[in-house]
Amino acid sequence: MRPRRAVPATPADVNDIAYWKAVKTGDFVGIRDVESFATGNGSAPDFTVGEVRTFAILGPDARARGGPTSGEYRFIELLQEGAGSLYLSLVEAEGGFELRLYFTPGGLAGGTRDELIDRGDSWLFLPPPDPDDFISSELEYAPWPDLPEIDEGGTSRKLVFGPKGPGKSLYGEARDTQSPVIITEYIAETPEGGPEPANPLFLVLEEGWMGSDGTQPEEGGYLTMLLGKVIRVGDIEHFPSG
Repeated sequence: MRPRRAVPATPADVNDIAYWKAVKTGDFVGIRDVESFATGNGSAPDFTVGEVRTFAILGPDARARGGPTSGEYRFIELLQEGAGSLYLSLVEAEGGFELRLYFTPGGLAGGTRDELIDRGDSWLFLPPPDPDDFISSELEYAPWPDLPEIDEGGTSRKLVFGPKGPGKSLYGEARDTQSPVIITEYIAETPEGGPEPANPLFLVLEEGWMGSDGTQPEEGGYLTMLLGKVIRVGDIEHFPSG
């Protein structure tokens, strides 16, 4: 629960990216439409800010390291007793920014590429030329991944996800560990005659896909898969802790 002394941001603050970059561990965040967010977390709107991680986008060159950045993804962990993994994401690119809410959906636990394939989640990648002889780290992400059914508010839906934006993976590195990362984004189509998906964004974050010596581990990097949506700055409140 946020402290009584906490003061929310002013309308001028929320439209300034510097304000959102100042969100830190121990602060409090209130989400006005959390009841419609398909997390199964309950209806309490207040969260405590946990770990904050930042990933710098370095450009289209997969092996670019330490060069100028073209954008940034910041993942702000939101904690609440009994809640699952929930993140406020600040995405900065082309002089602007966007706020998103992401969560880890049931059935899409993280793991290395080898671990995902071993458990049957090979749908995330294009089929290899020889399905009996391949290296996981060499597989390419599928442009139209065949995700399993997704639970949206107690109803399972089969959604079609395709490329988001330019449709290319983004390469970068974690600010805290300098580990190389790949960020791949997808967006769900709205079924003809059906309701819009509650959480149309699907993001895959792969950490450690390349070692410090420039080689790729055969098992691939560690993948985190998130579902979510864009959230308006007016639907979220930040209460600095001090």
